[in-house]
Amino acid sequence: MDAIEIARQRAEQLHYAAISRGLDPWKPYAFVVGEANSRSIDVEKCLQGSDELNGSRAFFDSAYRLITHEDSGSLFEQAFLVAHEIGHVELGDDTQDEYVIDIDPARTAEPTPSGIDRVVDYSHRQRREVQMDLFAREFLLPRSVVKKLHLECGMSCSDISSKLGAPFDVVAQQMLDAMLLPMVEHKPRQPEPDMSLNDKQIEAVRHRGKAFLLQAGPGTGKTRTLVARVESLFNDGIDPRRILLLTFSNKAAAEMSERIARKQPHAAAALWVGTFHETVIKIV
Repeated sequence: MDAIEIARQRAEQLHYAAISRGLDPWKPYAFVVGEANSRSIDVEKCLQGSDELNGSRAFFDSAYRLITHEDSGSLFEQAFLVAHEIGHVELGDDTQDEYVIDIDPARTAEPTPSGIDRVVDYSHRQRREVQMDLFAREFLLPRSVVKKLHLECGMSCSDISSKLGAPFDVVAQQMLDAMLLPMVEHKPRQPEPDMSLNDKQIEAVRHRGKAFLLQAGPGTGKTRTLVARVESLFNDGIDPRRILLLTFSNKAAAEMSERIARKQPHAAAALWVGTFHETVIKIV
């Protein structure tokens, strides 16, 4: 399970929790403002291009617990801006000011298979913004909801778009994600019994400072050691957004992310987890 999927599943949980508090999901702006208020966060509109926004479209002031956004576009687009900022708060950015320069509500969940986006790496900030866009869309219209509306209620993308006040392409993209992408199991697998680390593994977990080289063959507990090291860094107060985890296979990368998510899902959503091959492709 990667960081984006963790974020989307958390957004879906928040969607249903908001409904249980009496918020109406068919009124997206009131729905997202209600979610912000439940966190003691105020939401204010201001004129597009005003000094308060400092050149952005929305702004979260961590000191005053305030989300300010431009008063332009549809109510759904404004709701998306607020939901984007709530994503930052929910996923660990609530201690710093966050600016939203732009949004893409119809953003695809999968990386571009070809073209310049396939080989040009994104900065951490850009990757975080992608994650927040998908969080916001999932909060306002979860995949499980759009699938149910279509299969059980017979609603088309146009029907949902009209009732929600959302652009057709946003609903269509969420429908495609719901119907075509494989569903990731919400329940984590039964955790494996904790196994004690040997002296060399403990040394790797506790090491701080210059690079540390530990040679290990197949089946020697490399993943377990890396996960333990990440948890040790968390305990030292290291920001998860400053931790990069690289391995050789997608399976191992997913396993590391999932193991960490079992105990600290918010931190797992902020980590950089991937493969050496993927990183090389992006920076070539």
